Amino acid sequence: MIEPLLKDEEEKLVVAPDNKLVPTKKYKEKKEKKPFKWDRNIIITIILAIFILWFFGRNIIKPFYMGFKYYDLRFEDNTSENNNANEDLTEEEIPNNSDILNTTYNKIYIDNCTNTSVIRNRIYSNTLVNNLDNVEKMIAVLNYYNYYTNVNNHDIFTISLSEVNRLGIYLFNDISFITTANTIYGNYQVTYDDVNQLFNVNIVNSNICEETFNREFLRATTLNDELYIYETVNNINYKWTFKKGNDNNYYFVSITPE
Repeated sequence: MIEPLLKDEEEKLVVAPDNKLVPTKKYKEKKEKKPFKWDRNIIITIILAIFILWFFGRNIIKPFYMGFKYYDLRFEDNTSENNNANEDLTEEEIPNNSDILNTTYNKIYIDNCTNTSVIRNRIYSNTLVNNLDNVEKMIAVLNYYNYYTNVNNHDIFTISLSEVNRLGIYLFNDISFITTANTIYGNYQVTYDDVNQLFNVNIVNSNICEETFNREFLRATTLNDELYIYETVNNINYKWTFKKGNDNNYYFVSITPE
Protein backbone atom coordinates (compact mmCIF):
# COMPACT_ATOMS: atom_id res chain seq x y z
CA MET A 1 0.00 0.00 0.00
CA ILE A 2 1.39 3.40 -1.00
CA GLU A 3 1.56 5.92 1.80
CA PRO A 4 0.39 9.43 1.02
CA LEU A 5 3.10 12.05 0.50
CA LEU A 6 1.52 14.33 3.04
CA LYS A 7 0.19 13.02 6.24
CA ASP A 8 -0.89 14.60 9.38
CA GLU A 9 1.40 14.21 12.31
CA GLU A 10 -0.31 12.78 15.23
CA GLU A 11 -0.42 15.04 18.19
CA LYS A 12 0.06 13.24 21.45
CA LEU A 13 -1.76 14.22 24.58
CA VAL A 14 -0.14 13.90 27.95
CA VAL A 15 -1.61 14.33 31.34
CA ALA A 16 -0.28 17.29 33.26
CA PRO A 17 0.03 17.17 37.03
CA ASP A 18 -3.26 19.12 37.34
CA ASN A 19 -5.09 16.41 35.32
CA LYS A 20 -5.21 18.59 32.20
CA LEU A 21 -4.37 17.29 28.80
CA VAL A 22 -1.68 19.29 27.01
CA PRO A 23 -0.14 18.65 23.59
CA THR A 24 3.59 17.94 23.32
CA LYS A 25 5.75 19.04 20.39
CA LYS A 26 9.27 18.17 19.32
CA TYR A 27 11.70 21.14 19.54
CA LYS A 28 15.38 21.79 19.53
CA GLU A 29 16.96 22.62 22.79
CA LYS A 30 18.51 26.11 22.81
CA LYS A 31 22.15 26.34 23.95
CA GLU A 32 22.90 28.83 26.66
CA LYS A 33 25.35 31.66 25.71
CA LYS A 34 28.56 31.44 27.65
CA PRO A 35 30.04 34.72 28.99
CA PHE A 36 33.14 36.11 27.02
CA LYS A 37 36.45 35.34 28.65
CA TRP A 38 39.93 36.83 27.92
CA ASP A 39 42.35 34.02 27.37
CA ARG A 40 46.05 33.94 26.45
CA ASN A 41 45.56 33.31 22.73
CA ILE A 42 43.25 36.30 22.29
CA ILE A 43 45.65 38.64 24.09
CA ILE A 44 48.63 37.46 22.00
CA THR A 45 46.62 37.87 18.78
CA ILE A 46 45.65 41.45 19.67
CA ILE A 47 49.22 42.37 20.58
CA LEU A 48 50.54 40.94 17.29
CA ALA A 49 47.89 42.79 15.30
CA ILE A 50 48.80 46.11 16.98
CA PHE A 51 52.53 45.54 16.32
CA ILE A 52 51.94 44.70 12.65
CA LEU A 53 49.81 47.82 12.16
CA TRP A 54 52.45 49.98 13.90
CA PHE A 55 55.30 48.49 11.84
CA PHE A 56 53.40 48.86 8.59
CA GLY A 57 52.53 52.47 9.31
CA ARG A 58 56.00 53.47 10.48
CA ASN A 59 58.06 51.79 7.76
CA ILE A 60 55.80 51.96 4.73
CA ILE A 61 53.07 54.55 5.03
CA LYS A 62 55.04 57.30 6.81
CA PRO A 63 58.14 57.19 4.55
CA PHE A 64 55.93 57.23 1.49
CA TYR A 65 54.01 60.20 2.86
CA MET A 66 57.16 62.12 3.84
CA GLY A 67 58.78 61.43 0.48
CA PHE A 68 55.72 62.70 -1.32
CA LYS A 69 55.39 65.74 0.95
CA TYR A 70 59.04 66.85 0.61
CA TYR A 71 59.60 65.70 -2.98
CA ASP A 72 60.62 69.14 -4.26
CA LEU A 73 62.74 69.95 -1.21
CA ARG A 74 64.71 66.75 -1.72
CA PHE A 75 65.83 67.85 -5.17
CA GLU A 76 66.69 71.33 -3.91
CA ASP A 77 68.97 69.86 -1.23
CA ASN A 78 70.71 67.60 -3.74
CA THR A 79 71.30 70.51 -6.05
CA SER A 80 72.79 72.52 -3.22
CA GLU A 81 75.10 69.68 -2.20
CA ASN A 82 76.23 69.19 -5.80
CA ASN A 83 76.98 72.89 -6.12
CA ASN A 84 79.05 72.82 -2.93
CA ALA A 85 80.92 69.75 -4.15
CA ASN A 86 81.70 71.45 -7.45
CA GLU A 87 82.95 74.54 -5.62
CA ASP A 88 85.31 72.37 -3.53
CA LEU A 89 86.82 70.96 -6.74
CA THR A 90 87.73 74.36 -8.16
CA GLU A 91 91.39 75.37 -7.93
CA GLU A 92 91.98 78.93 -6.78
CA GLU A 93 94.93 80.70 -8.32
CA ILE A 94 97.28 82.53 -5.96
CA PRO A 95 99.49 85.53 -6.84
CA ASN A 96 103.14 85.06 -7.71
CA ASN A 97 104.25 87.10 -4.69
CA SER A 98 102.23 85.00 -2.25
CA ASP A 99 104.05 84.12 0.98
CA ILE A 100 102.87 80.52 0.64
CA LEU A 101 104.40 80.26 -2.81
CA ASN A 102 107.65 81.97 -1.82
CA THR A 103 108.24 79.62 1.11
CA THR A 104 107.23 76.44 -0.72
CA TYR A 105 108.41 76.51 -4.33
CA ASN A 106 112.11 75.92 -3.64
CA LYS A 107 111.78 73.73 -0.56
CA ILE A 108 113.10 70.79 -2.54
CA TYR A 109 116.21 72.60 -3.66
CA ILE A 110 117.23 71.68 -7.21
CA ASP A 111 119.79 73.17 -9.56
CA ASN A 112 122.16 71.94 -12.26
CA CYS A 113 124.98 71.06 -9.85
CA THR A 114 126.37 67.78 -8.51
CA ASN A 115 124.89 68.02 -5.01
CA THR A 116 121.31 67.99 -6.30
CA SER A 117 121.78 65.59 -9.22
CA VAL A 118 120.30 62.54 -7.43
CA ILE A 119 117.03 64.29 -6.61
CA ARG A 120 116.95 66.19 -9.90
CA ASN A 121 117.20 62.99 -11.95
CA ARG A 122 114.56 61.30 -9.81
CA ILE A 123 112.00 64.12 -9.87
CA TYR A 124 112.37 65.07 -13.52
CA SER A 125 112.34 61.52 -14.86
CA ASN A 126 108.95 62.03 -16.56
CA THR A 127 107.21 59.60 -14.17
CA LEU A 128 104.95 60.19 -11.17
CA VAL A 129 106.97 60.72 -8.01
CA ASN A 130 104.54 60.34 -5.11
CA ASN A 131 107.31 60.05 -2.56
CA LEU A 132 111.06 60.13 -2.13
CA ASP A 133 112.96 57.28 -0.49
CA ASN A 134 114.88 57.70 2.77
CA VAL A 135 118.20 58.53 1.10
CA GLU A 136 116.60 61.08 -1.22
CA LYS A 137 114.78 62.73 1.67
CA MET A 138 118.04 63.04 3.60
CA ILE A 139 119.74 64.57 0.54
CA ALA A 140 116.88 67.09 0.30
CA VAL A 141 117.35 68.01 3.98
CA LEU A 142 121.10 68.49 3.54
CA ASN A 143 120.56 70.49 0.33
CA TYR A 144 118.08 72.79 2.05
CA TYR A 145 120.38 73.38 5.00
CA ASN A 146 123.47 73.75 2.84
CA TYR A 147 122.00 76.26 0.40
CA TYR A 148 119.73 78.27 2.68
CA THR A 149 121.48 78.17 6.07
CA ASN A 150 125.15 77.30 5.70
CA VAL A 151 126.64 80.50 4.28
CA ASN A 152 130.24 80.09 5.49
CA ASN A 153 131.55 76.89 3.98
CA HIS A 154 129.61 74.74 1.53
CA ASP A 155 132.14 71.90 1.44
CA ILE A 156 132.20 71.08 5.15
CA PHE A 157 129.41 71.83 7.62
CA THR A 158 127.65 70.46 10.66
CA ILE A 159 123.95 70.17 11.39
CA SER A 160 122.31 69.17 14.66
CA LEU A 161 119.95 66.22 15.06
CA SER A 162 117.20 68.57 16.22
CA GLU A 163 117.61 70.68 13.06
CA VAL A 164 117.47 67.58 10.84
CA ASN A 165 114.25 66.57 12.60
CA ARG A 166 112.80 70.05 12.14
CA LEU A 167 113.59 70.07 8.43
CA GLY A 168 112.19 66.55 8.07
CA ILE A 169 108.81 67.84 9.29
CA TYR A 170 109.14 71.08 7.33
CA LEU A 171 109.87 69.37 4.01
CA PHE A 172 108.07 66.01 4.29
CA ASN A 173 106.03 65.99 7.52
CA ASP A 174 108.13 62.95 8.40
CA ILE A 175 111.20 62.05 10.47
CA SER A 176 111.11 58.26 10.11
CA PHE A 177 113.75 58.40 7.38
CA ILE A 178 116.37 59.99 9.68
CA THR A 179 119.17 57.72 10.87
CA THR A 180 122.35 58.41 12.83
CA ALA A 181 124.37 55.80 10.95
CA ASN A 182 127.55 56.96 9.24
CA THR A 183 126.86 56.84 5.52
CA ILE A 184 127.02 58.66 2.18
CA TYR A 185 123.95 60.46 0.85
CA GLY A 186 124.52 61.32 -2.79
CA ASN A 187 127.44 63.72 -2.76
CA TYR A 188 127.39 64.11 1.05
CA GLN A 189 129.52 61.97 3.38
CA VAL A 190 127.96 62.04 6.85
CA THR A 191 129.32 60.95 10.24
CA TYR A 192 127.35 61.31 13.42
CA ASP A 193 128.70 62.67 16.69
CA ASP A 194 126.62 60.85 19.30
CA VAL A 195 127.96 62.90 22.23
CA ASN A 196 127.03 66.29 20.77
CA GLN A 197 124.22 64.95 18.57
CA LEU A 198 125.68 66.53 15.45
CA PHE A 199 125.96 65.40 11.83
CA ASN A 200 129.38 66.23 10.34
CA VAL A 201 129.02 66.61 6.59
CA ASN A 202 131.68 66.64 3.87
CA ILE A 203 131.24 67.07 0.11
CA VAL A 204 132.59 63.91 -1.56
CA ASN A 205 133.17 65.33 -5.06
CA SER A 206 133.44 68.87 -6.26
CA ASN A 207 130.05 70.48 -6.67
CA ILE A 208 130.32 71.03 -10.41
CA CYS A 209 127.54 72.87 -12.25
CA GLU A 210 127.61 72.10 -15.96
CA GLU A 211 124.34 70.60 -17.17
CA THR A 212 121.71 72.64 -18.93
CA PHE A 213 118.80 73.20 -16.59
CA ASN A 214 116.09 75.59 -17.71
CA ARG A 215 113.44 75.77 -14.98
CA GLU A 216 110.51 78.19 -15.39
CA PHE A 217 107.66 78.88 -12.98
CA LEU A 218 104.17 79.09 -14.56
CA ARG A 219 101.49 79.47 -11.90
CA ALA A 220 100.29 78.24 -8.49
CA THR A 221 96.86 77.26 -7.22
CA THR A 222 95.27 75.95 -4.02
CA LEU A 223 92.46 73.44 -3.53
CA ASN A 224 91.24 72.67 -0.01
CA ASP A 225 94.45 71.82 1.91
CA GLU A 226 96.70 71.31 -1.11
CA LEU A 227 99.00 73.64 -3.04
CA TYR A 228 99.81 73.02 -6.71
CA ILE A 229 102.80 74.59 -8.45
CA TYR A 230 103.09 74.37 -12.22
CA GLU A 231 106.43 74.79 -13.99
CA THR A 232 108.35 73.75 -17.07
CA VAL A 233 111.83 72.21 -17.06
CA ASN A 234 113.54 71.96 -20.41
CA ASN A 235 110.18 72.53 -22.12
CA ILE A 236 108.24 69.79 -20.20
CA ASN A 237 105.31 70.92 -17.93
CA TYR A 238 105.31 69.57 -14.38
CA LYS A 239 102.86 69.79 -11.51
CA TRP A 240 104.11 69.85 -7.89
CA THR A 241 101.71 68.94 -5.09
CA PHE A 242 102.20 70.08 -1.51
CA LYS A 243 99.84 69.38 1.40
CA LYS A 244 99.11 71.62 4.37
CA GLY A 245 100.44 70.33 7.68
CA ASN A 246 101.06 71.97 11.04
CA ASP A 247 101.26 75.78 11.33
CA ASN A 248 99.98 76.15 7.73
CA ASN A 249 103.21 74.59 6.49
CA TYR A 250 102.99 72.87 3.09
CA TYR A 251 105.09 69.71 2.73
CA PHE A 252 106.03 67.78 -0.42
CA VAL A 253 103.65 65.07 -1.66
CA SER A 254 104.29 64.41 -5.34
CA ILE A 255 105.36 65.72 -8.72
CA THR A 256 103.66 64.75 -11.95
CA PRO A 257 104.69 65.39 -15.55
CA GLU A 258 101.77 67.07 -17.31
